[in-house]
This record gives sequence, structure tokens and C-alpha cells, in this order.
Amino acid sequence: MSVIIDDTCITCDACLQNCPVDAIVNDSNNPIGNNRYYVQPEKCIECVGVYDDPQCAAICPSIGCITWDMPYTKEFNTHFLNEDIYKLGTKNGVAKSPAFREKKYRTDIPLEMRGVHKEVQVAPEKLEVG
Repeated sequence: MSVIIDDTCITCDACLQNCPVDAIVNDSNNPIGNNRYYVQPEKCIECVGVYDDPQCAAICPSIGCITWDMPYTKEFNTHFLNEDIYKLGTKNGVAKSPAFREKKYRTDIPLEMRGVHKEVQVAPEKLEVG
């Protein structure tokens, strides 16, 4: 995984409809009980190999709602097993953590831009009216 939908989510459904791997669930199916949409980390591929940018952030009308998280790799296995942030799916009773199966992620996003809620999408500084 590598993106998180934060508490500024307005549950508009745009990201849910645009995720190419169906990694997003709506607020009523959020496994940790928050009233916002949730990206299933064990499914998210940051749109690597599909689009140039994560489509959830590209379509989101709430600028800054979608933020980067750590890569879904074995190095960050403990991070993704934190049940306060995530509720991973299981297979045969084993959590689908990065140790179970790593996921693709954007290698052009440095670690210092991840895990600290850095925005995937940022608002334009200045709109030109023509």
C-alpha cells in the first residue's frame, strides 16, 4: 500500500470507482470503523504499471485527502500489522502482510515523503484565468 485516505474524506465515491485494482472500500465497509473510505494495503499498487499517478488522488475533490504511506514491503511489515491503522485481510488464518506478499510501489517517491502523511495530490498554487 502506499496511500491512506485521511479524515478529510467526504465519501464522494470518486476514488472507489477509479481504483484499477479495487483496493478501496467505502465508509460503511471500513474495517477499522472510521467514517471514511479505506485503502486496503494488501491490494494497493499505487497504480504502478497501470497509470502514471495514483488514480484515487488524481480524481479526489478533497485536495490533500490522499496521502503517501510506506511501501508495502517486508521492511515495513510491523507498520502494516498495526491494527490501529490497518485491518489486513487474511488467507488461511495468516495476515496478508508484506511478509506474506510484497506489493509494487512507486520507487520515485523517497521514503522521507512517505509515512508522514505527505500529500499525493497538491492544490495548484495559482490558477490562471484566460
